Order: sequence, then C-alpha cells, then structure tokens
Amino acid sequence: MEHAAASLSGHDQPAQPAAFRVLGPLTLSSSKDTLVLPPSKVTSLLAVLLLHPDEVVSVSALRQAIWGDEQPASAKAALQTCTLRLRQLFARHGITGSVIKTVPGGYRITATAETVDLMRFRELIGHTRDVTDPEVELARLEEALALWSDPMLANVPSEALHRDVVPRISEERVRAIERVCDLKIGLGRDRSALVDLWTAVRAYPANERFSAQLASVLYRTGRQADALAELRRIRDHLRHELGIAPGPTLRALELTILRGEAPTSVGPVVRPTSVVTRHPVASGLVGRDALAETIAERLRAGCPIVVLSGPPGVGKTALAQYVGQLVAPDFPGGRVEVTAAATGPVTSLHDAQQQLLTAVDQGHDVQVGRRLLLADDVVNGRQVRDLPALLAPGDALLLTSRQSLSGPVARLGGWLHRVEPLNPDDSLRLLRTALGPEHVDADPQSATQIAALCDHLPLALRIAATRILLRTRTDLAAALEWLRVDPLSRLSLPGEPDMSLGHRFDEALSRTGDTLGAVFVRLATAAPTAITVRQAAQLLDVDPATARDLLDELVDHSLLEEAADHYWIRVLLRRHAQVAADRYAPHPGPPRHPHQAKGSMR
Repeated sequence: MEHAAASLSGHDQPAQPAAFRVLGPLTLSSSKDTLVLPPSKVTSLLAVLLLHPDEVVSVSALRQAIWGDEQPASAKAALQTCTLRLRQLFARHGITGSVIKTVPGGYRITATAETVDLMRFRELIGHTRDVTDPEVELARLEEALALWSDPMLANVPSEALHRDVVPRISEERVRAIERVCDLKIGLGRDRSALVDLWTAVRAYPANERFSAQLASVLYRTGRQADALAELRRIRDHLRHELGIAPGPTLRALELTILRGEAPTSVGPVVRPTSVVTRHPVASGLVGRDALAETIAERLRAGCPIVVLSGPPGVGKTALAQYVGQLVAPDFPGGRVEVTAAATGPVTSLHDAQQQLLTAVDQGHDVQVGRRLLLADDVVNGRQVRDLPALLAPGDALLLTSRQSLSGPVARLGGWLHRVEPLNPDDSLRLLRTALGPEHVDADPQSATQIAALCDHLPLALRIAATRILLRTRTDLAAALEWLRVDPLSRLSLPGEPDMSLGHRFDEALSRTGDTLGAVFVRLATAAPTAITVRQAAQLLDVDPATARDLLDELVDHSLLEEAADHYWIRVLLRRHAQVAADRYAPHPGPPRHPHQAKGSMR
C-alpha cells in the first residue's frame, strides 16, 4: 500500500505523513501545520472518499454526495474536474504518492489508521473486544473518543453525507460513550462518570440510556432531587419534541427513586464494536451495504418497527435477512421469522406467538434478551396489527411488504423505507459478480443494456445472469438480443415460480383486487409515460379527487411511482400489464400465463 506524505509548510520542507481528519471539521494536517478546507465541491469529494477509506466509491455515489439530486448535465466531466482539483490541492501541499486512484467503477483513496482518524477510531474500538481488564478497555475507549471534535464535517456542504452517513458514524461514538460510562460506574468512579454523563445528556438530549445512567448515579450518590429533575427533563423533551413517552427503564427508575428503594444499576451496554466496512455480501445484495447499516443502526437504537416496502423483485427479503445477521449480537433473545403471505394472518400470528414465548424463561418469567421478529412479505396491515402486543420492551419488528404498512408505524412509531432498484453502477457490479468480471469487462455496453432491460431489479438481474450462464457458448451481445425480444417472459427460470418476474408481478397485481388491478392495467396500457391526475381522471372516467386516490393506492402497492407533479410506471410492469390485459377486460377470455418461461437460447 502506498502512503501519502505531506508538508503543509512548503515544498522545501521534508515530507511528513499526511493526516486527514473527518471526526470534526474536515482538515488536512502535518506535524507543523493544519489546513481546514473551505466548503466546496472538492471538499465534499474528499470527504466521501475518506468516509470509505481504501474502498472503491462508485461514480454515482460520488455524484450524489457532491451535487445531490441537482446534478449537472455533464456530471461525468464535472466529477473529473473535481478530482483534478483535489489532486492539485494535494500537490500544492506536498502530498506525494497515488493518494487518489482511478479504478474500474469509481475512485479510491489510499489510507491507513495512521492517516485517517476515522480508521484509527475504529481500530481502537476493535482492540477493546478481546480485552478482559476494564482499565485497559477504558483507556483505549477514551483514546478513541479523544479523536472527535464537534461538529463533524461542518465545512462539508454535502446534504447526502450529513443525512445518510454522519448520523451512522456518530452512533458509533454514542455507543463508545455509553460503554465508557458503564466502565467508570463499574469501577466506582461516579464523579468522573457524572462529568461524562452531564456532557452526554446535553449533546444527546433524547438519549434515554444517558439519562437513565445519569439519574441512577445521582440517586446513588445521594442527589435524589437532581435525579428526579433529570427524569422530568427527558420526559418533557420526549413528549414535546418527539411526541412519545419514556421507555420502561426510565419509568421503573423513577418509581424506584420515588419509593426510596435501593438503586439498581442500569444494565451495561454491549461492548461497542468497530463498524465493519466490508461484509461478505451475496451477489443479490450488491449496492445495499449503506442501507443495511442504516437499518441495523435504527434497530440497535431501539426503533420498534422498521418496514421495508418496494416493488416485486427489488430485494426486500434478502435485505431483511442480511440486516438480521448484522444485528444478531444486539438481539440475544434470538430472531423469529414469519412468512406472512404463506400462512395468512391467523396462522402466522399464532406461530409467532408460540415462537416468541420460547424466548422467555417460563419458570422465572425472565426474558433472555431483546428479540427480533422478522415478518416477510406481509400482504397488508391487518396481518400484523396484533404483532406488537407480543413484543416485550426492547424487542423490534422488521417487516417486508409491497405495501407501505404506514398504519402500524403511525400507531407505534417506527421507520418506513421504500427499497429502490439498484443504480446502474451497482447493477453492473451485480452482473460482474454473477457472470464473472471477464464476461462483463469484455462487453460492458451489452452488460449495461441488459441491466436496463432488467429495470435494475436484483431478482431480474440474477435470473438473467443464470440463464446466460446456462448457455456457455452465448456471449453478452447475443444474450442481449435474445432478452430484448421478450424481456418479461424470458426473465423466468423454468419450474421455479419464485424465480419468475412475471409470477411475482402476477402476485402483486392479484393482491390489489379486481377493481384496482383493472385501474392499473388501464393506466399502464393507455396512459403516457408521465401520468398526471388530470390524464388519469379522463382515462378512468372519474373525477380528479377519485383519480388521485386511486393513483396513491397504486403507489402504496408499489405498482406506481410518484414524482413531484406526475406518476409513472416501470417498464417491466407496463409490459406485464399488456400481457395481463385480457384478465381485466370487460369480456373475459381464456387466462394467460405470463410467468411461464419460454424462448430457449439454445
């Protein structure tokens, strides 16, 4: 690995190791000088590379971080210009070596724990995992936390980074602070813990764990009034700012203090672990690492319900399974899985209840730990209406559905995320993984067109790759022409209904009911690409208010996409509507079976 060297005081000085700081304002420093970079697109480019040190960052991810949704027409050239300016900045300050490398699919910055503070922070956190001496663990955690200075990346004008990346990295800091306070309390250093906890509750006023730790230490040291004041503060903050009530730990602690009972310690947090930036990801999960980590962090932080919705074939189930693996250490009570669509509401609820009860010590009525209930392919909100009642405090629901399931989330609080198809770069990465890089690199243009014909849906891409691999003497150009003839019917594996895009679309359409299904088919076969409410009202012969309701209901079923002033239907779903039109015509004809595989490539 090549290391960067820098001299910020001039080219005549001996080269010094370049250090990049992201756990605060983005800075570039040497042993003598520190340069705080001004807000600019070049600064955003450097930030996103440093937040993924020694990893390939795709061109699309860089564009999103720099320009967001308002990308210039010549985004490729603009990104190359930003990269050139960043390299010129390094050269002016004496940074040598191939620090920023252009690689297939994007760019990579060469970095180590000695040159990037984020890597050093994670390295120190990782070193605490096998430590048995609490003094040694505490010293390493405090050394890691000393690397931080607020506010993080304050000089980086990237909305995407501050929205999607900074909160996730900040959560690593929170978990380390929680562990430090646990260790100090356990070592009998209440006064030192109080200093850290007063600082923490001001920095994170909604963090119930910090508040519970602080109130517990105050009560144990004879400051009952201060302890109750802190509990009132967080109760008022949660009610006024978030509209929620304190959790069971805070409520129980308040009762303990009011009754004058012996204080009980707040259970220790799991040791913080360094965030693994490279996971062994199956081919269908290419491009989902950042999203998976975001979902995992929400579940770890106590979010009671997370719903993953999206169109058929987008990879919701695989993503949920992967997230379940990521958070397994945080849910020691185990994971209970229910396939809702396969069993129906009554059976699935009964099975879930029985499985959840096995995670409880019946003899002592003590739960063995937090549990995760994963309900896959939920048909509608009625199926899961009673599931939250089965959960104990700290448990969580992870649901996948083609509908938004906004009702349970609105009632109990939680997070909704609509899973989108892959971006073009990640689609190519998936094909390279499935087919082998030698095939895709030999004809990237055909591979790009195959990905587009698949609508960038992970299921469609996997099916296409499988059918291509079965024909060893077929190159990508021939496969492209074969697929282009009838993409929908050929994105199927014979004898495997679950591996048939048409079959998945059939299921999705049947779940809408005859009336809404007919509305979808009418819009998909007769409406223009961009559908306005006025156009939909004319096509459906209804008033605009009714048309908007029908359009929104199709969006909720993930059959329609919504933009600022119009709606649109994905290409493969339009093709399926044309095939399914006979079933929704006023005069029924013989049923057709669009999900049968056909069109041999032999």
